[in-house]
Amino acid sequence: MDYIPAEAFDELWEKHNKKIYFYFRRQFDVDTAEDLCQQTFMKVWQYLSFYQGRIYKSKSWLYAVAKNVRNDYLRTVQSRKMNYSYADLYEKEIPVEYNFDESLSIQRAVDRLTEEEKELLSVSQYLSSKEVGSLYGISASAARSRVQKVKRKLKVYLEETEVNI
Repeated sequence: MDYIPAEAFDELWEKHNKKIYFYFRRQFDVDTAEDLCQQTFMKVWQYLSFYQGRIYKSKSWLYAVAKNVRNDYLRTVQSRKMNYSYADLYEKEIPVEYNFDESLSIQRAVDRLTEEEKELLSVSQYLSSKEVGSLYGISASAARSRVQKVKRKLKVYLEETEVNI
């Protein structure tokens, strides 16, 4: 059977585009998440078109591509030293049921985690322990252990801010 890059791309897109979008959406606004998802799949298309290679462990490979796209984006943002004014906050509508104080407390707790810990929590939402392990080059049990350690750490931070989740 001949390998056709377009068919492989279509299969990856159908199975994973929403998951990749939500991977980015947990970290960024809607527009940025859409852009980063599109960039991820553009890189996938380029790989499939140029190398004509089969992809084994496609899900973990795809998340590795997404992680690299995310890191490239964060480096770009940092290099621009983007500053947001308080006026930007007032332009956004906040739903009535939105609890700003609790959200701020949660964000402060999450901000205390390292970038690696945030990334680990994020990918663990979408990948199995085996896939997380493959992504980080560790065993599935080590991946589970690391995720649980980060979750316990976040729980302590949340308790310190008196947020019960």
